[in-house]
Amino acid sequence: MQPIHSSQQFDEATKDHGMVVFTTSWCPDCKRLDMYVDELVKDYPQFNWHIVDRDELPELSDAQEVRGIPSLLYYKDGVKQEHLHSANAKTEMQIRSFLDTIQA
Repeated sequence: MQPIHSSQQFDEATKDHGMVVFTTSWCPDCKRLDMYVDELVKDYPQFNWHIVDRDELPELSDAQEVRGIPSLLYYKDGVKQEHLHSANAKTEMQIRSFLDTIQA
């Protein structure tokens, strides 16, 4: 996954099937996601995977309506298409089910 450190990087990342994962370093659910995220990236190559630390870019997170972490957001042509909110992103199966529904 490519890290995003600025709004400009975010704009570029969301142009072409961008899957953006919003996390933080202190979040227990984010730590659990870390254990299998590499497999997700490998199993879903149709997405361009990126990661944002919510604490590093809080204004971007707010603008994208990220209220909890981890959250996965899918973008096409710079427009948010899908949003898996943190309450539904607790397990690998929940995330895979979400990814399986997206027509990239």
